[in-house]
Amino acid sequence: MSIGPDPENNFGTPVPPPPPQYGMPVDVPPVTPLPLSEAIRQLPDQYVRVVTRPGAATFAQEQGKASWDIVWVQLAIFTVISVIANLVIFNVTMFSYPGMNTLPQGVQIMRSFSGVFPLSYIILTPLSFFIGTGIYHLIAKAFGGQGTFLAYCYSYMLFYVPLGVVSLVLSMIPFLKYLGFAVSIYEIVLLVFMTMAVHRLSGGKATLAVLILPIALIVLACVIGAIAVGLMMSTHR
Repeated sequence: MSIGPDPENNFGTPVPPPPPQYGMPVDVPPVTPLPLSEAIRQLPDQYVRVVTRPGAATFAQEQGKASWDIVWVQLAIFTVISVIANLVIFNVTMFSYPGMNTLPQGVQIMRSFSGVFPLSYIILTPLSFFIGTGIYHLIAKAFGGQGTFLAYCYSYMLFYVPLGVVSLVLSMIPFLKYLGFAVSIYEIVLLVFMTMAVHRLSGGKATLAVLILPIALIVLACVIGAIAVGLMMSTHR
């Protein structure tokens, strides 16, 4: 059987193949969730792979294992770690100020919060995760994203947990806590790659989808600050 000629355009020359779409993840595996025990066993290797090999292709290969059970397991583990870490941080901070022990009533009040405040992270950690992830997911959808909320949550967890633990550890070490800012910057970089992979967006669209929220918050804070300064100046005239 003969093979027909290549498609031709109006000028009689072969039509070239379409150009590759740079920045778009390829070879996305089918969705094949692992049994929970196997998914837990593979987590450490996934954390290392995602954090040390940043790129859309890395997330594209991992998202096929997404399932809600492993998302909730990771979130539960990180919540427990957050409660313990904040309990330590709160108590160390509370007794680090000079003269605190000479104020029995103040110490008693602070101690009453030393157990309640860290426990609030049992609610705040999962709540903040799903609200933040949901907002980023919806923004990516508005830019033409094609991914699911499950895949987005699962892929986010692969760096949210390890980098979150690193940030908590750094916050407990006085001379290293400022390195948490660098960790936050790296988390944004990984979030861009993850958004590219899960939602099949170009690098430019994914970057804009991730940065538009913090940029809007910064602008809003500047506007509120300017209004507050203006009101303060007008009252002192």
